[in-house]
Amino acid sequence: MRGLYIHIPFCKSICSYCDFTKRLGDNLIYEKYINRLIEEIDSYKNELVNIKTVYIGGGTPNVLPLDLLEKLFIKIKPYLDNSIENSIELNPELITRDLAKLLNKYKFNRVSLGVETIDPNAIKLLNRHHTKQDIYNSFRYLKDNNITNINCDLIFGIPYTSLNTLKNDLDFIIHQEPTHISCYSLIIENKTILKHKIDKGEITPLDDDLISDMYDYINDKLKSYGYNHYEISNYAITNHESIHNKIYWTENEYVGVGAGASGFINNIRYDNNKRLKAYFEAFRENTYELSSLDKKKEFMMLGLRLIKGVSMIDYKNMFNSSMLDDFKDEINKLLKKNLLEIVGNNIRIPYDKLFLANIVWEEFV
Repeated sequence: MRGLYIHIPFCKSICSYCDFTKRLGDNLIYEKYINRLIEEIDSYKNELVNIKTVYIGGGTPNVLPLDLLEKLFIKIKPYLDNSIENSIELNPELITRDLAKLLNKYKFNRVSLGVETIDPNAIKLLNRHHTKQDIYNSFRYLKDNNITNINCDLIFGIPYTSLNTLKNDLDFIIHQEPTHISCYSLIIENKTILKHKIDKGEITPLDDDLISDMYDYINDKLKSYGYNHYEISNYAITNHESIHNKIYWTENEYVGVGAGASGFINNIRYDNNKRLKAYFEAFRENTYELSSLDKKKEFMMLGLRLIKGVSMIDYKNMFNSSMLDDFKDEINKLLKKNLLEIVGNNIRIPYDKLFLANIVWEEFV
């Protein structure tokens, strides 16, 4: 099973916390980019086989005019028609009835909404631009066009917010009845507006203990509403887990196209050029072949993101060796610290230690 990831790097404005490949643009650069994107898709015609998921991310894909989005959709229609999950990331304030109709026309059956928060002060701090009404409208437009598998992204740990802020965010999001909720603790990334302001002392980050309390609150709250916590940051109603993201976490292959996109095909990982000027000249920036040890480490590091952990049987079938032998020292060290546990044929991070996952992953880097 393979996935197709398409990156749209354009945004209407730059969020203060974002370090993804993104930039402002206009219709001329949008059109040039889509044409280049189509050229890259054509270059992978031999690799684009057995595509089971399509994911368009950004950036903000719906900053593009509808005619250019449709030009891209027409190009990838054979994959949209035959895949089992077609997803696109959207900003709520830019969703219209016409966009929802277009998505339905081309068989998009999953949408990820960048909600992040509904608190006006936090929205301003993050340099987002939606309102609660925008989110209401988004759900209505999408559901009216038979798109009911909707994810909401939530950011917690935003400076100057509280547990009450988080409660209001979750109550509002749950009330919209999304099938999937992704909750991310705010990370202060280098080369972002937020990092610059924190370094200057203009903004004070939240206390780590409060952020940990927020994570615990999210887990308890979503579980009480029937959301299955299946990956460290992701929760889903039964049968609505993200199939595309599971491709990443289970070492399946995916073709990545667009500026700043990454891919994994035939044991080769690659990164595309992030800067548009460089991308227009050459798609790829880096290409590297994974060794057997690299693949084993990735299997552990990515698989331990999942709440169920990694399967020793799957590991044996994939690598013809024992996980307990290959990573004897690392696993024993983490078992002694109670940062791993063995449950049946799986090794996983104990649920009450998930907030320490970074310590676990570092053992397999």
